[in-house]
Amino acid sequence: MPAEPARTRTRLSADERRRQLIGIGLRLLVDRPIHELSIDEVAAEAGISRGLLFRYFPTKRDYYYAVVEAAGRRLLKHAKAPETGTSRERVRGIVTGFVSFVQRRRTNYVALVRVAAGGDPLVLKVFEGHRRTIAERVLAAAEQERPTALTSLAVRGWLAMAEEMAVESTEEVVPAEELIDFLVANLDRVLDLSRATSA
Repeated sequence: MPAEPARTRTRLSADERRRQLIGIGLRLLVDRPIHELSIDEVAAEAGISRGLLFRYFPTKRDYYYAVVEAAGRRLLKHAKAPETGTSRERVRGIVTGFVSFVQRRRTNYVALVRVAAGGDPLVLKVFEGHRRTIAERVLAAAEQERPTALTSLAVRGWLAMAEEMAVESTEEVVPAEELIDFLVANLDRVLDLSRATSA
């Protein structure tokens, strides 16, 4: 049986190499938590040495942070309002994208959330930033131009509920469309109640 040809090292620019390494990390996250990512495995798949990987990411934690940040950007790419439509349609677009993203990537999403919940300041910073952005998008889509502190807090609470329900629900438990309908209707009530309380 002929031996496998040796993997040749491809010369990439620094930006290309960083993107490649982050892409490998995102792909490996599909079946394992981030803290179980092996730097040696990532380097081997990229066809580079472990030492070269650390030229692009000074520490293992820096690499993990870059992967988490990239995963967060992917979430934001999906959880956005359509450019046109009614307020409710725009909110529904955000909710649909959010639920779809979480449910398609349930295993690695939960792994990332657990890392954030573990208190790693860098990871926590990424997640807090992305959650804040999604909450702001929801408020804008719902035409809450100057939300009160209570309304902003209520939407953050609603988003936490939406995240938990998206993670725990499957098509067999609650179909995605039914879940999305529920979350959009629930947001209406949250906003109505926060307005009434603040009046």
